[in-house]
Amino acid sequence: MKIKDNFFIGLLVGALVFGIFYFLLRLIPALENNPRAPFLLAFIPGIVLMRIMFVNWRYDKMGKGVFLISFIGMLLVFFLV
Repeated sequence: MKIKDNFFIGLLVGALVFGIFYFLLRLIPALENNPRAPFLLAFIPGIVLMRIMFVNWRYDKMGKGVFLISFIGMLLVFFLV
């Protein structure tokens, strides 16, 4: 089954990847000293996924959706946390 290249699916995938890795990183007690660390480390899998979507899979719209979630999320972390 081929996945349709859709911007909104990319937004959803980016948010899901961030959420899953954020909650997994919250389980590590060494990251409790810095409140920004779990947020910023949770964006790394999304950036890797974005690169795979752009280069390997040729899903440009989905890659842009993941990029937008990562970019806006990083800005929110730097300004609000």
